[in-house]
Amino acid sequence: MSDQDPTAAPAGVPPSLHATYRAADRYGFLERDGARLRYAWWNSPGPGPARGTVVVLTGRAEFIEKYSTEIVGELLARGYAVTAMDWRGQGLSDRPLADRGKGHIDNFTTYMADLRMFIDSVVGPAAPRPVLALCHSMGGHILMRDLAENGPGPLSAAVFVSPMTALYREAMLRSVLMLMPEVPIVEERYLFGTGPFVLLAREFNSNIVTHDERRYRFTDDWFTADPRLALGGPTLGWGRQAVRSMAAALQPGYLERIELPLLLITAGEDRLIDPKSHALVAARLRHGEHFTIAHARHEIMMETDDIRALFWEAFDRLAKGVLG
Repeated sequence: MSDQDPTAAPAGVPPSLHATYRAADRYGFLERDGARLRYAWWNSPGPGPARGTVVVLTGRAEFIEKYSTEIVGELLARGYAVTAMDWRGQGLSDRPLADRGKGHIDNFTTYMADLRMFIDSVVGPAAPRPVLALCHSMGGHILMRDLAENGPGPLSAAVFVSPMTALYREAMLRSVLMLMPEVPIVEERYLFGTGPFVLLAREFNSNIVTHDERRYRFTDDWFTADPRLALGGPTLGWGRQAVRSMAAALQPGYLERIELPLLLITAGEDRLIDPKSHALVAARLRHGEHFTIAHARHEIMMETDDIRALFWEAFDRLAKGVLG
């Protein structure tokens, strides 16, 4: 583990985001299987002890700075310490392919092992208790599998925002995958309908992740300020491994192993994740609560103020139950 590595900090901060952005107190890298995995840590603002710690686990193609633009500051204002990591293959963590623009993974168990190392090396030893996880999309899926297989560790509760439990058009993807041979030259191609990140091609009016244009532009602003963060679409291999991992999570008896209190928040207008799948998953959890924001799109935490207010009400309610 290396702390305060200058290459783990962003190269610049978009001028338009200075007001709400919170730079981390510490940036560093973990190393596993020859790959460097970036993490960041924010101390609680004090002056008293931290109220607890929130572990932020991002979605596919996301990166620490997307959340330190607003979410981290809002958590710090609530009295928490905060930590976050970049998944292997995105943000400033190392990427598995020569083409850095492709979102690729060999197996979702690799993500799970990376997460376990982060929890054991960073969260467990240093995080003020209690520890809550705040996960989005793919990050929620990975933690859900880790909880089922490895137990809660230092975590006391978790909030899953638009968790990746089933893809919106998964049947179509499965049909395509059945026709494609599982060899590197195929697996490393962009998934059909995706490609490299192109800033000028990102039209807000055709987006399916948020109703809020200012927050939609966070990604564009950060990719411009630090091009190392930029990431395009997923590979066919990522899609194949995602489908397999979601199937593994839905095996009988798997989700029932999770003992942690979990809150699943569904975006009613989600067109990336199948929102109907969340109620089925929540019903299988020992201590699961399910809440739907009917008019929200996939990125609830990057939505309009009224939608975000509903999210924070739900988060604070769970936190109060954990903190007593």
